[in-house]
Amino acid sequence: MTVHSSPAPSERQIRLALLGVLLTVFLWGANVVALKAVLGVLNAETTNTVRVLTAGTVLVTLAVRAHGWPRWDARTWLTVAGVGLLGNTLFQAFFLTGIELNPAGVAGLVNGLVPVLVLPLGLLLGQSFTRRQGLGVAVAFAGLLGLLALTRVPGVSVTPTGLLWLLAAGVVWALYTLFNRPLSARLGTLPFVAFSLALGSVPYLLYALPHLQFAGLKGTGVPAAAWLGIGFSALGANVVAYLAWASGAQVLGAARTSVWQALAPVIALTLSAALLRERLPASVWGMAAVILIGATLANWPEPKRVRKPLDTQGRIQGCKEKSPPLP
Repeated sequence: MTVHSSPAPSERQIRLALLGVLLTVFLWGANVVALKAVLGVLNAETTNTVRVLTAGTVLVTLAVRAHGWPRWDARTWLTVAGVGLLGNTLFQAFFLTGIELNPAGVAGLVNGLVPVLVLPLGLLLGQSFTRRQGLGVAVAFAGLLGLLALTRVPGVSVTPTGLLWLLAAGVVWALYTLFNRPLSARLGTLPFVAFSLALGSVPYLLYALPHLQFAGLKGTGVPAAAWLGIGFSALGANVVAYLAWASGAQVLGAARTSVWQALAPVIALTLSAALLRERLPASVWGMAAVILIGATLANWPEPKRVRKPLDTQGRIQGCKEKSPPLP
């Protein structure tokens, strides 16, 4: 039997894939800053309703055009909806609450925490990780505990309640990621992400309906910049970022792309200082750096090893495509 391997990507394909990954992490980091600014004039329910409807419509349209309408059985549809409930209704509620209660730069750390949280939560599903990954998890959690301790220092704008909401958002998204991997492999990544977003957002949209305030928090209207911010978040961070990340993971491999994810919180911290004039103490920056060092260590690609042909499910090495967060 002859095995036909895929041709190696060209240098141009590699450069374009890398540019796509870098664009993705920029969009993730900028998304947190945009949402923080928008939440100053619109409530969370209105903001997220417009984002979800916009992104969901575009993603479902792309999925149906590319793959046709899914022919899943009832159990699969319920599974997709249930996992989507984790990644959309619960995550969005927790994450937006965390953004409201924290500086945007601190809220952006969720992007760095998610890959770290995936590793210990994977133990519940019988998965394992290496010593180096375990060390990365320990370092990241040490930074998180240090950040939590700083909330007791007078003058620090980070609140313990806000951090707990962000941690809850990270845990929920990490669980979504763990269920995402086998479902994406079986159903197709784009169809799964599109329909899990559409179905999983329904409970949130029903909750948000009575709270919609299109006149803004002060009832004096919403500036055009706020609608542009929502459009950027919906189409940029959710649609463009997803497509760019998926393309990068396909060409470069998920192990090489995941390590770039730690750049998103750095971008959020930098943009929040430059655009929102957030002035975080050096101690907060220091704890953020510890968290990101741990995240990078936990996600750094493993050296290539000779594996048995059937050993494809043993460890969490980032060998499967990771869907980007839809914060």
